[in-house]
Amino acid sequence: VSDRSPYYQTCLEKCTTANCTKDGMNFQSVLPAQPFYLKLTKWTCRDECSYNCMWKTVDAFINRNWNVPQFHGKWPFVRIFGIQEPASVLFSIFNFAAHLMMLREFRKQVRKTSPMYWLWTFYNVICLNCWFWSTIFHTRDTLFTEKMDYFSAFSTVLFSFYAMVIRLLNEKSKFLTVVLSLICLVFFVFHVTYLSYVNFDYGYNMQANIAVGFANAMGWFIWCYYYRKTQPYVWRCALFVSLIGLCMLLEIIDFPPILWLIDAHALWHLATSGLPFLFYRFLIDDCKFLRNEKELKRIHDD
Repeated sequence: VSDRSPYYQTCLEKCTTANCTKDGMNFQSVLPAQPFYLKLTKWTCRDECSYNCMWKTVDAFINRNWNVPQFHGKWPFVRIFGIQEPASVLFSIFNFAAHLMMLREFRKQVRKTSPMYWLWTFYNVICLNCWFWSTIFHTRDTLFTEKMDYFSAFSTVLFSFYAMVIRLLNEKSKFLTVVLSLICLVFFVFHVTYLSYVNFDYGYNMQANIAVGFANAMGWFIWCYYYRKTQPYVWRCALFVSLIGLCMLLEIIDFPPILWLIDAHALWHLATSGLPFLFYRFLIDDCKFLRNEKELKRIHDD
């Protein structure tokens, strides 16, 4: 592991001793002042030493024809204006923009009195929060931003599952809706509490996301198959879920960043950035269908 190698550790120790205060946070006064964008993104003296020693270690590995190493579980990325992973930041912004654009389209075409309107609006807010923290985390990786990225990502996965079940229930049981709401809320609180105060377990977090995501996908697939004839627009939902599954393959593939900027995770963000246009089109059609169904039922009851 490169960040535990004697070469990297020796470089880091020499750099911090020569350039940093004892706590590693600040630079010695004899050094030039940091650019404002590095101060803004909270790069400490030790962080700067780690970044520079990382590239020296990468060069040493390449010169010996060794495989490019990872550092603290991450590939080396070229830093741009203090941004650690520029491509992932840009593509996270693409996703944020796509959800924001489709929220406006959803509000334009769907009446507030339509069934599921407020649920999907809240879903959009959760997605926007998720991509906001993804942008912040990939800009600057700290313990706090990492947790916020992980928790907001899980909130999106869990709420997607919750919304799917609510749609399947279709207002048929208020009791089950309340029970499901409580279960999901308690599970989310447990998830965040466990990772925050007991053990920040990457393996558990991944397993929880996969389990909930798989259940969500299977629920939508079954629902889409069942209503494929009476609600022809459901093909958009089925295609969306299928494409999400294909995009997930990028999270399994792992390779050194292209031009030290774009890795598989960045490509995952890029691949998902167009999918909201498909899913929200389905949501718009489905809300219109539910509203028409509700009005027909009211006319029939009258």
